Amino acid sequence: MTDLLFFSSDLRRPWGARFERMFPAEAQAAIEEANRLCVSDFNGFHMGQPINWLYNPTGDKEFTWGINRFKHLRQLGIAYAVTGHEKYASAALEHIEGWIQTQPCPRHLPAEELLYFQQPGPWRLLETGLRLRQWVYAYHFFQSSARWTPSFEQCFFHSIKEHADFLYDFKASIEINHSIMHMIGLLSAALTFETWEDSEKWRQDACARLEQCMRAQVLDDGAHSELTPHYHMVSLELFVDCAVMLKKRGYRFSGFFDDRIYRMVSFSRCMTRIDGKMAPFADSNAKDAPDLNAAALYFERPEWMLREALHEQFWTVGPDRIQSFLTSDQANLKESHPPVPFAFPSAGYYGMGNERQKLIFDAAALGGPHGHADALSFEYGAFGKTLFVDPGVYTYMETPWRRYFKSTSAHNTVLVDGQDQTPYLRTQSWGTPEARVKVIAWNPESQMICAEHDGYRIRGVTHRRTVWFPDTGEWIIYDWLTGTGTHTYQHRLHSPLLEWEVSKLSGQAGRFLAQGSGLRDDAEEIGCDLLLFGPASMKLDIEDGWESHRTKSKLPLKVVQGLVRADTPVWFITVIRPSGAKEKLTPEAWTLQAGDPDGPPVLRHSTGDAHQEYRMITNS
Repeated sequence: MTDLLFFSSDLRRPWGARFERMFPAEAQAAIEEANRLCVSDFNGFHMGQPINWLYNPTGDKEFTWGINRFKHLRQLGIAYAVTGHEKYASAALEHIEGWIQTQPCPRHLPAEELLYFQQPGPWRLLETGLRLRQWVYAYHFFQSSARWTPSFEQCFFHSIKEHADFLYDFKASIEINHSIMHMIGLLSAALTFETWEDSEKWRQDACARLEQCMRAQVLDDGAHSELTPHYHMVSLELFVDCAVMLKKRGYRFSGFFDDRIYRMVSFSRCMTRIDGKMAPFADSNAKDAPDLNAAALYFERPEWMLREALHEQFWTVGPDRIQSFLTSDQANLKESHPPVPFAFPSAGYYGMGNERQKLIFDAAALGGPHGHADALSFEYGAFGKTLFVDPGVYTYMETPWRRYFKSTSAHNTVLVDGQDQTPYLRTQSWGTPEARVKVIAWNPESQMICAEHDGYRIRGVTHRRTVWFPDTGEWIIYDWLTGTGTHTYQHRLHSPLLEWEVSKLSGQAGRFLAQGSGLRDDAEEIGCDLLLFGPASMKLDIEDGWESHRTKSKLPLKVVQGLVRADTPVWFITVIRPSGAKEKLTPEAWTLQAGDPDGPPVLRHSTGDAHQEYRMITNS
């Protein structure tokens, strides 16, 4: 048995050469980043020489946490493996040694302070676990380099043990994904340094707690309990990485654990936009497709492969495994999008549509600190383009932008009296009462869902929304707001279509046709026709909005807003059709009929002698 889990020093250069041949762009990018790191340049900020690990030029504590996770060692390791230049090993080991000398373990602090999940500084349990994981990889990359002296090794091994003991002794709640990050570090050390005296107890403890995390955090349908696609993916990747490492040493998690991983993969594959990128509900972004490569390798499912990210698995499984994966018969099959409709009822996410159109409906609970006030919102796309979007996350810092991106106003739902569905307190804290969501009806055969939330109960208002996707290819979204009192209602839809023409149509009710075009950053002639019905006093306007695909970066949107101040109950009916379809939306085919006494109206669609009616479900 050897204290090496991934690769030995004699494989470093041969693997580096194969990495450069297989992934030349990624190899070059790693070398360029490593050159910056050699002069203490972290993301454009000079961190001093030696590095000051507590210096924060941004004011955002995420920056300090980030650099103290030592993820940057991977770039230095790749550059060293590819080129053989000792300067990269020297820089990496100087970073590690300098950190050890200046950041003593704070065991003298009270346990409640050490366990606080927002604790500032480099020894927060999350950073401790993720740093230990990266140091284990650094051991594989730099062991036997010129800078790896006996005295450094002694210092390094002492700190590895100190990190592992710290994670073993101080155990945070298993209810949040941080605990997975704590345990992946402990498991990495236990499995790599398997001959050490304490490694077996570290392994047993990490495995037991990871099993507990899986049971506590992952819902029966496979969604992570935080109900945030991004953090679902983070948790999935960590769980799979732990399973992969364990398998390398001849161990396995329980069958339950593997089954939950598989269900998590299913959720990840469904929760994608029509263009394949991740749907950015709650604190998520839509910049990339979900990277399921680790799970694809673990379960032998090459059709799940995301080729542009496969290099990330190279140093874990090795070049032969990557090459065989790339050349397998299934690898060249184009994986179709998971079928719609789909339902994840434990999570509260539902999908509708066909191969050309897709809508993901949010009937989820708030989900905790990373949630947004977005009950009954949705994302919709057609012909490979997203036409109505969730805003994503712009920043975690407590700024007006943080509040905006989490607000009801920034989502595709109805805003009442300008207030959030759940009161916002600060960046990762919500007030009470929290909006509660209830699914009234779900019919996958006819592609219909109806749900309601009571987030405005202190204002005397309940919001119910029904969505249909009939065979005719339109989408019907029916909003019914019941209760008491006079309120201001804003029916808001956020679109990257930046040019809108609005026409008020005749009729007793408010009736508008809005035609969107000018898809942002896209020359394709695709647009959307939108027919909006509402009370006679309803106005329709277009205003500016924003979405974010990456931190501190905003992209412009247009918000199509139906606005009315009226006595409750109030209703809105929206008919949507992408204008890239062969048939355009025909406004005259859609009319309103009287409903039940004191009930909402009925929408009728007529084609020749055929009629189809859409009624709001009014019972509970």
